[in-house]
Amino acid sequence: MKEVVLRLDVPKGLEPKVELAIERVLSMFLREVRFEVAREILKESELSEEQARELAKEVNLSVAERHLE
Repeated sequence: MKEVVLRLDVPKGLEPKVELAIERVLSMFLREVRFEVAREILKESELSEEQARELAKEVNLSVAERHLE
């Protein structure tokens, strides 16, 4: 996997705001990457529409349970 290093000169006092902004952007970026990977996998899928819906329900429940813990 390729590593990307980003260096920023952040004005004194703005470090917390810049850090939070970078965390938010990276979170959105990683989410989009995961969805893109899922789309690529699903292109080759042989699941029926009903099987895919059932699997999606299971995933949603699993994610909800994890966030409620």
